[in-house]
Amino acid sequence: MLRVRKRSWMMTIGAVAVLAGGVVGPVQAGSAVKWGDFSASAGDRLAATSMEAGNQYVLKSSSLSVGDIEALQAEQKRSTSALQSLTSKVEGQGRELDELQRKGGSAASAGDSQLSSLKSTIQDQKSTIDRQKSDIDALKRSLDDLKRSVESLSSKVK
Repeated sequence: MLRVRKRSWMMTIGAVAVLAGGVVGPVQAGSAVKWGDFSASAGDRLAATSMEAGNQYVLKSSSLSVGDIEALQAEQKRSTSALQSLTSKVEGQGRELDELQRKGGSAASAGDSQLSSLKSTIQDQKSTIDRQKSDIDALKRSLDDLKRSVESLSSKVK
């Protein structure tokens, strides 16, 4: 999970740097930069600016690509789907557990063993769900931060 959070943090910084480069770029780049409509491919690298000696900004290619951002979005969708699947499993097992508890009676010892096994499985799945909820929340926060940064810098460019 730390890898995903670090990666999303890095992508947010990259996007902010790209947009910051858009503000400074036209002044310094002159005719070396072409502005216009385009579509990015997964292999395209995000641009970033860095301040060099003499307080001059230089536009550079970063190690982040459009594909990295697309992979982050795909991972968020997979995590959401897995979370929904696990939630429905836990609900189904909860119903089974309730049914086992209602039956009780003569099969108590066999039911106790199954009940114990189901409780353990449910606990494992609940912890997995909680972990995935946390991962999804972190991904959503990262994407929200990225969107706000892009919107803010976009408005500055206009």
